[in-house]
Amino acid sequence: MTLLTTIIPNEEKEEWSATEVSRELDIPIQTVHRLLSSLSENGFVFKNKETKKFRLGLNLMQLGLSIRDNLLVRNSALPIMGELTKRIKESVFLTVPEGNEGVLIECVDCELLLKSIEPIGRRTPLCTGASKKVILAHMKNRMKLQIIRALVEQGKIVDSKKFECELRNIKESGFAISYGEITKGTVSIAAPIFSWEGDVVASISIGGQEERFRDQQVKRYIYEIKKAAEEVSKELGWIKPR
Repeated sequence: MTLLTTIIPNEEKEEWSATEVSRELDIPIQTVHRLLSSLSENGFVFKNKETKKFRLGLNLMQLGLSIRDNLLVRNSALPIMGELTKRIKESVFLTVPEGNEGVLIECVDCELLLKSIEPIGRRTPLCTGASKKVILAHMKNRMKLQIIRALVEQGKIVDSKKFECELRNIKESGFAISYGEITKGTVSIAAPIFSWEGDVVASISIGGQEERFRDQQVKRYIYEIKKAAEEVSKELGWIKPR
């Protein structure tokens, strides 16, 4: 698994040689060759016959998509996300928590030229961006404090008291809004999605270019995203408290 995460493509490198992997991980090159060959045979790694270098194989994408496609929250949210995008002409996103991070698992793009571009699978700490903060704000207190402590230790949160105050405000209002916290010049408005047990399991958010998010639009988007989140939650069996 460490080897697979090592050869994730980036802006500078798409393929890795066995020697580069060996040097990066400080593992004997014979071991690297054996592991890469085994992974290649099973389609998790692809070997370029011309360069003799390796990159991640498509079987990994198939595994990832199979997990995403079978998520109940995604299947319940997708039709509602599509209808919301048609109404507001902005992109709509679905994020789920995993550990101390939020993972973007689905996006329904609008038809506007200046869309908010976010890659599926992108991971961001639960302290950054509306779609993550709204999840953390609605977690059970013990879990929430545990995650905050971990993010403080990682240097992701500078002022924990100020951040906890922000989370309290988010929970009271039922939505979160962020400006350029992940992508400069964009706005995100998010609301929590709950399971039948009342636990927060995801967030749904509207994202787009800041110039399109004026006061009246923001008010409308807040209403729309809270309504959509409630609809998805009801699909999951959640009953709104009286």
